[in-house]
Amino acid sequence: MKWRSLMSLAVLVLMGFFFWSMFSPAEAPLSETPAESQEPKGSWQEPVVQVVQQVGPATVKIETTREVLVDQFFFQQLERRQGIGSGVIYREDGYILTNNHVVAGAEDIRVQLADGRSFAGRVVGGDPLTDLAVVKVEAQNLPVAPFGDSNELRVGQGVIAIGNPLGQDNTVTTGVVSALNRDLMVDPKENRYLEGMIQTDAAINPGNSGGPLIDYQGRVIGVTTAIIEQAQGIGFAIPSTTAKAIGDQIISHGRPLRLGVLGGSLTPGLAQSIREQTGLRISAERGAFITRVIPDTPAAAAGLAEGDIITAVNGQEIAGMRELRDAVQQAGFGGKLQLVFWRGEARQEVEVVL
Repeated sequence: MKWRSLMSLAVLVLMGFFFWSMFSPAEAPLSETPAESQEPKGSWQEPVVQVVQQVGPATVKIETTREVLVDQFFFQQLERRQGIGSGVIYREDGYILTNNHVVAGAEDIRVQLADGRSFAGRVVGGDPLTDLAVVKVEAQNLPVAPFGDSNELRVGQGVIAIGNPLGQDNTVTTGVVSALNRDLMVDPKENRYLEGMIQTDAAINPGNSGGPLIDYQGRVIGVTTAIIEQAQGIGFAIPSTTAKAIGDQIISHGRPLRLGVLGGSLTPGLAQSIREQTGLRISAERGAFITRVIPDTPAAAAGLAEGDIITAVNGQEIAGMRELRDAVQQAGFGGKLQLVFWRGEARQEVEVVL
């Protein structure tokens, strides 16, 4: 019981660290790609027009209907509510990438193309942890938006957002990449946050969610997902490399590849803070600190638990959650990981089958 109390306090300390670091500067080095390959030539208006003409037809409006239980004085009543979001056509045979929160729980989905055509949609699969989902419509030879490599993005680079903010169809806004590798807390109770996000000042409003963020070469480099309601000019997008990987996994397997843990990266400073504030004996200085193990996942099957600190994968030391996530993606479905982790002062090893 004492151990559980100490672990709960440690988790609170770690969550506080996440809030503090949410808007910390990006640590990843910026791409050294020459400016000539990224910036438009001549007047900036003409490249924007060309990009919109290229990607606009592949940007869709997603209308949803949900039944919501509403309190009505002395009783509860089911109420049908409408929702609007955006999406980007991912494959010409009808697969569309959007946000999970746009379609989660929807009983009816309607997808409207820029050319006026409308189709019924169904959810192929969704992932709350990355806020991505794939919707399928029965159609062929659809316009497809090309995806670029978000790892090549640079701070200050011009970007374009297309979507349906507040129900205004096919709205275009422009801005720049304001920062890279942002971690955005979206559910403090579950310690769930979106990691490695692109921050932009391109205007993003409700209804833009799920739409493409595009570079001046007409490539999708992000999927818009969130805004800070109390601020202006702060929006976020899921990097295209993440979106493409999750989209492919959902289409192929119906779900994303997942170890099944939530948490953060342990640093020497954070480890010392946890020791001082909780009295918990932490032997590791760096690693992936687990704050929650999701039931019915490979991590749960392997016996990993809250408070464990994973320090090595397949014989290679790791510094945090991102390296752990990358190792999972490299292993693939059916792959095996040899994990070294610390539980208190005890060093342990376990094999995880993904």
